[in-house]
Amino acid sequence: MVLKDKTLETPPVDGVPSPSPVSGEACAGEAAGPAEESVIAVEATGLRKFISGVVEGFYGRPWTMEQRKELFRRQQKWGLNTYLYAPKDDYKHRMFWRELYSVEEAEQLMTLISAAKEHGIEFIYAISPGLDITFSNQKEVSALKRKLDQVTHFGCKSFALLFDDIDHNMCPADKEVFSSFAHAQVSITNEIYQYLGEPETFLFCPTEYCGTFCYPNVPQSPYLHTVGEKLLPGIDVLWTGPKVVSKDISVESIEEVSKILRRAPVIWDNIHANDYDQKRLFLGPYKGRSTELIPRLKGVLTNPNCEFESNFVAIHTLATWYKSNMNGVRKDIVMTDGEDSTVSIQIKLENEGSDEELETDMLYSPQLALKLALSEWLGEFCVPHQYNSRQVPQSGAKSTAIDVSSMAAPSLCSSTTVTTVFQQPIMSPAMPPLCLDPLSPLSHPMAKRPQEVEEVEVEKKDSDEEPMEMVVEKMVDEPEAEPDAEQKHVGPILTDKMAEDLKPMDTDKESLAESKSPEESIQEDSGSDIAPMQTDDQLKQVPQTYEVFVPGPNEKPLFTAEPLTLEDLSLLAELFYLPYEHGNMAMQMLKEFNWLRANSSVVSVNCKRKDSEKVEEWQTRAEKFEEMCCSVIHMFTRLSNSANRTILYDLYPYIWDIKSIISMVKSFVQWLEIVANRWGKRSFLPTSAFTANLQNIFNKALLSKR
Repeated sequence: MVLKDKTLETPPVDGVPSPSPVSGEACAGEAAGPAEESVIAVEATGLRKFISGVVEGFYGRPWTMEQRKELFRRQQKWGLNTYLYAPKDDYKHRMFWRELYSVEEAEQLMTLISAAKEHGIEFIYAISPGLDITFSNQKEVSALKRKLDQVTHFGCKSFALLFDDIDHNMCPADKEVFSSFAHAQVSITNEIYQYLGEPETFLFCPTEYCGTFCYPNVPQSPYLHTVGEKLLPGIDVLWTGPKVVSKDISVESIEEVSKILRRAPVIWDNIHANDYDQKRLFLGPYKGRSTELIPRLKGVLTNPNCEFESNFVAIHTLATWYKSNMNGVRKDIVMTDGEDSTVSIQIKLENEGSDEELETDMLYSPQLALKLALSEWLGEFCVPHQYNSRQVPQSGAKSTAIDVSSMAAPSLCSSTTVTTVFQQPIMSPAMPPLCLDPLSPLSHPMAKRPQEVEEVEVEKKDSDEEPMEMVVEKMVDEPEAEPDAEQKHVGPILTDKMAEDLKPMDTDKESLAESKSPEESIQEDSGSDIAPMQTDDQLKQVPQTYEVFVPGPNEKPLFTAEPLTLEDLSLLAELFYLPYEHGNMAMQMLKEFNWLRANSSVVSVNCKRKDSEKVEEWQTRAEKFEEMCCSVIHMFTRLSNSANRTILYDLYPYIWDIKSIISMVKSFVQWLEIVANRWGKRSFLPTSAFTANLQNIFNKALLSKR
């Protein structure tokens, strides 16, 4: 995820001979020989750049446009070069892929593509037609070409065709034309690739995109062999590793699949993805991928957590991983058996006294990368809100009247309308939805805040008609009705210039209000639900100075928020580490709690012969465990008081869950030492992997005391 040249300008591959099967002549029907295997290892560091960046490819609420712009800024800062647009819940990306983008949607995408270019990020537009496309139908192929033609006019030059997570069976019409599912996919992919002028970056996601999906296995998969033989060499293939969420991706596994695909793959990495479990979050470092993979890959794109702000560590550590060997140098060339380095010494120091095995990668240490990321992330918590992650009502650009009757949009009416499309605000999955007045106009997410306001009537639409965006419509041919009393307070306050620009859309009542003085308008609105805006005379009556309250000696002191520390963030990351492992602190807490539960009989009132040494050991370890619990609770408190509420809102559902179960377990351990009364079995909602394990031990302890 590191930008190699910090530019989208790359040497043209046309006319430049390449020894690699990726950019050389097609080798259909020939098996990859030893010569081909040797050049695969150096392809990533050859003439074509190494793709490194982020793929927004998860299931769930897509990120907002402002969040994506913030992502571009971070990618540029950390040296990343690619963003793959593939949100599963953008209905025009997957479910209704045939539909063209409206004028407002086009403006959003054009602005986003332009923002990516400004920050040196290559914008790859992905489309996923595999759910219902008929490969043998030329009308379907034409619809796909028309859609990508439109995106090309937005300024996009890089594309991806995704056929992941779909049914393997072909329809009868396709079975008459194609001999296999792979032949059908390869045929349309090659045709689209050539139709677009063979762009330099063109990605293909196969249906068998990981080792476990290959039938019967990777070396013997007819599907992968067809892709490797028939797919044009300029098209790169996405691959997630041995599994959908791979704990480790070995050099041997990449060499194996590269030989079959006849090209180095681009890793679509789901190591930090959490869309399959909304109770899990992953704040651990990029891990389980040796830097020796870099010269054997065409690129790495991480598909991270659904919550945007929680991905700071995931993206930052991936960037560190790539920078540690961005030139694709082999480890055995850098360091001989008799040599050592400061990096290896640091790794040994980091792992000293821990249960974690010594890292074999001498160029990259996950623990050092994690510390580096957390140190930089700590500064973000002190900055109060850097961008609008939630769209709020504000001034926006005027919408353009378009005729949507010719568009085959099932969610839109067939009459001529004035349509304004707004991006929905993004929220954490576990957070309650933002309460908005259904009559309140939302702002355009891509607006540049001109000094003008547009008034529209909002027509509430069903939730199933808004998979990605909220559409508000105003019928052109209908006479404008006077707003009722409940709608009075919704309209924005107009300045003279605003009102002059918006006269064609003003209602009679609004036009009448323009001729009135501010005082008269305030008196007229005094009966509404919202109090009138204060005038200058009213503000003069408000005292401008306030006496600072100083509590007395017997009074409660003023609340003072403690600043968040690096130790707090380290603890947070260890509690929400990676899919297949806990952090050191989480493992230690699980072991201690399990030991205290298993040996609680030594302090039980029913124990007739108490061993003083065992009792003292139990009490000492109980005190240590209580200190660890208190550190989690204090971390929660300091994090809740952090200045950057945007980050907090993404993390809060998870830290609240873990704080609650930690508080309960802490009280339970204290109870074990005090009294051995019966407790009834209690049920708890499932939370993250660490808290789920903690609860499991807790419930067993309760049962043993009954």
